Amino acid sequence: MDQSKKPLWKKSMLKSLNFYEIVEFLDEIGNNGDPYGYEREESGYYQEYKEQFDDLSDGAYRLWDALDNSDYSDYSLRDIWDDMTVALLGYQEKVLGFDQVEEDYFAMLSYLEDAAVQEAEKRLMRFTKEQLIRNFRKVLTTLVLFFDIKAAHDCLTSIVEELDERGAILERKNEKINRLYEELTGSNAKDFDEIIQGIPPRMWVE
Repeated sequence: MDQSKKPLWKKSMLKSLNFYEIVEFLDEIGNNGDPYGYEREESGYYQEYKEQFDDLSDGAYRLWDALDNSDYSDYSLRDIWDDMTVALLGYQEKVLGFDQVEEDYFAMLSYLEDAAVQEAEKRLMRFTKEQLIRNFRKVLTTLVLFFDIKAAHDCLTSIVEELDERGAILERKNEKINRLYEELTGSNAKDFDEIIQGIPPRMWVE
């Protein structure tokens, strides 16, 4: 099981709105389970929660497939995603630029952020009302489904990680107890038994 790279509880949900980051998260979630329920070699408590991981994997791949198939429609969701999110939330959230050469996002100055929001709005105005409603519906539906899957995956991985950690601590304590018991009941077993027999019964009660 791979740990969640960026759990939602560590930062605002609105910090993960760009299309490519969502696709990466879906791939991470999909790889932590199997949509067909096949067995996989995993240690610890993962196996006890495998069915839940498989369900999340199936949901992640279904959503990823829907996003991938949107490229074959009249307007690719991948191409208009940034315009939609920037136009909706650009004045409330940080807007990033995208370097075509480096193929990566970068921070912009505040006045450039405002200009980016205005430019996104202008590009969206080219659509008909019907196209705008349909495309905004796709974006909002994707975000709702994504955050639902992502939140469930982050909680599940955190639970398994915590159980594995506690299980490892308990195992170390058991090993120490067993080792001490062997030392006490080994060559010094006779002395140990004499000490136990010499303890008044009421001490055990107390």
